[in-house]
Amino acid sequence: MRNRILTTGISLLSILLYVSCNQPVKTFNGQVEEISMYSEVLKREVAYNIYNAVSKDSLVSPKHVLYLLHGHGGDHQDWFQETEGHVVRLLDSLIASKLIPPVIAISADAGNSWYVDRHDKMETFYITEFIPYIEEQLELPSQYERVIAGNSAGGYGTLRFSLLFPEMFNDVILLSPAAYNPSPPAISSSRKIDVFAENGTFNDSIWQSYSYLHLVPEFVKSNDLPKFYISVGDDDAYNIVPVVTEIQQTLLEKGIENELRITNGGHDWTCWQQNFSDALTQIFQEVNDE
Repeated sequence: MRNRILTTGISLLSILLYVSCNQPVKTFNGQVEEISMYSEVLKREVAYNIYNAVSKDSLVSPKHVLYLLHGHGGDHQDWFQETEGHVVRLLDSLIASKLIPPVIAISADAGNSWYVDRHDKMETFYITEFIPYIEEQLELPSQYERVIAGNSAGGYGTLRFSLLFPEMFNDVILLSPAAYNPSPPAISSSRKIDVFAENGTFNDSIWQSYSYLHLVPEFVKSNDLPKFYISVGDDDAYNIVPVVTEIQQTLLEKGIENELRITNGGHDWTCWQQNFSDALTQIFQEVNDE
């Protein structure tokens, strides 16, 4: 298991915004493309956005690929829209400030699949088709690392992916993950879709069959486990504070490296942007300290 020096959380986004508004600093502008691919697994086109911190003409390739999973009701645009994730500005600022190295970031339209194999085989698509396809298109160096991050339902998918395929991801960022145990509250969107329903009605047994807790015993057998960065706002209206504390306790009991942040904020992009920024900065600070 990787040995890393931990750093304390800071109000990173506030600092970046202050600097950008008050001081002339070197700017950085990553390239963004909206593309689609045909999926043989899903039998349809899947749209995705890709951010590349290095131009296609550059002789240098980023060594870190970020996979960004959107929440319920969202699509591949969520992380990239100015009124939501605004990840382009965020990554540009972090790179310009030399808090993180140049990266590639990708978000695919997963609909309301919650990233599981049920009606749509979204898990199979994402792991066996989408990631290999993306990385085949990119001119990556022989050694590179993957970071996976997700908010809300995307956090649910991120947790499951990282536990199912620990060898694929170096670091995992969970932003208000909706991984309720044993069942989601009435307010949860998971109760209003057919993914976890039978005959049109939410089914507790189906929900529980996808619980991340089933995945932990096999996960801990992996030789190289990722590190988890877990966060939630203290005013989260979807009752996810107890969810993240249970996830952390489960990881701690198995000796799995993790950091938990309960910060000021709600179930929204203001909170997720800040916690995502802090997690990325900590990941790359720890890499630099190794």
